[in-house]
Amino acid sequence: MIYTSRYQNRELATGHYTVVGITRGRPKFPLKYTLEGNIIEIAPPGYLFNEYNRAKFTPPYFRHLDNVGKDKIVRILDRYEALGKDVVLCCFEDVRKPNEWCHRLVFAEWYKARTGIVIPELKDPSPDPGGSREPQEEEPTQYKMW
Repeated sequence: MIYTSRYQNRELATGHYTVVGITRGRPKFPLKYTLEGNIIEIAPPGYLFNEYNRAKFTPPYFRHLDNVGKDKIVRILDRYEALGKDVVLCCFEDVRKPNEWCHRLVFAEWYKARTGIVIPELKDPSPDPGGSREPQEEEPTQYKMW
């Protein structure tokens, strides 16, 4: 199974998932899990970084993904699934916030349109974005070589 989520989702620390970035850069904050890699092909191209309107973002991002190719993306995801755990594709935004969206949700729409497979958002037990947050312990970030 493949999910999407944000890097700060506490559920990822359970060890039940193969966590993979889909961003152009790594998180600069500590993580309580190991990133198994990063799929730069799914990250938005630089010219879309300042596009905050989802309706304007979606068509060029779909074109970008179509240029990468469905078959190539499926092969990449298959390699991560072959590691034996559910795969979680991560970026930064907390989409539980009202009116928040990000490219991972748009990617999931593209993937469903091209493959028929739904990629849901992973449950997030972190405190609600509108509520108070508990301080997080800092642990060293672990990365595998990408």
